[in-house]
Amino acid sequence: MGCDLPCVTYLALYILSSSIISTNTRSATHWRLVNRDGVALVEPVTDEAPMSVNSEDPVLSILAQKYGFGEATERAECVSCEETHERNKIFQEPDDPLFCTPHTNTTEVDHLDGIVKRNSHVASPEPDVAMIFKKTEGEEIDVNTLEKNLRELITNNPDSLSVLNQVGNFWRIKGNTRFAIECFRKALYVSPQNPDILLNLARVFYNLNYLNSSYTIAQQSLELKSCKGSDRNVWLQHYTLGEIHMAMGNVSEASSHFRHALELNPGLHQAELHLRQMDEPILVNVTVYTFFIIMIMMVGVCIGLYITANRGRYISHRVSMQTAKGNMT
Repeated sequence: MGCDLPCVTYLALYILSSSIISTNTRSATHWRLVNRDGVALVEPVTDEAPMSVNSEDPVLSILAQKYGFGEATERAECVSCEETHERNKIFQEPDDPLFCTPHTNTTEVDHLDGIVKRNSHVASPEPDVAMIFKKTEGEEIDVNTLEKNLRELITNNPDSLSVLNQVGNFWRIKGNTRFAIECFRKALYVSPQNPDILLNLARVFYNLNYLNSSYTIAQQSLELKSCKGSDRNVWLQHYTLGEIHMAMGNVSEASSHFRHALELNPGLHQAELHLRQMDEPILVNVTVYTFFIIMIMMVGVCIGLYITANRGRYISHRVSMQTAKGNMT
């Protein structure tokens, strides 16, 4: 009897080992998941057939998409592509060359916030830009006629830098900042370091209050135009940088740029107006400060006169008292 127990133990270990070996072969079925009706959701894994997922179960399909089982990954990619396509439809325009389509893919300034968020910009009309299209002073600009002419121009010259610049400025007049940005982006794709295009884009960002984006591009425009030997023609760059610095609260930098703009273009009355506006608070502060000093001095003089008068009366009183004592003696 003493030998029976070890034999039983060895026999049990043998049976258990055999079961483990048989269930871990590559041809063995690991598990089989079925629904209430007995339909397999996940088929057994064998050498002949990889794991496949029944698409009728939504929860299992989500899990399969996550871990890449069967055809679920392909389906997930298609769903993602469809969603992206539907989102892009929101911003698709008709096949009108005036929208500067097809839009360019990348430019050197695409990292700026003003461009990254271009699909969410609010309308910001710039009616003063119409001056660019005036051939003579006092000429009236018909926006509808301008639109018709520009559509014809860009149809015939879709990649013309000059035409793209004009169309971008046209959208600035209309207030459609997104179309303006797209036209300027397409122009920068043709000529990445064109100072005039960069300056127009900087003006758009300034009106949208994207001051950092506006400053970066306006400064680049100034440097590029200065390097080309056109120092006399950079007054608009200086003026734009002056406005940007003034909006940022950098008074000294703004004043410096406005003065440069006036030196290059003495008839720039708007720069003079900005300089006066920046100088007025300084003059007011100086006046208040001067008045405050004068008041302190007047108070000091009054106190001095009061002390002097009281001291004189005190001395006179003492003299009279001593004189009275002398007479009594």
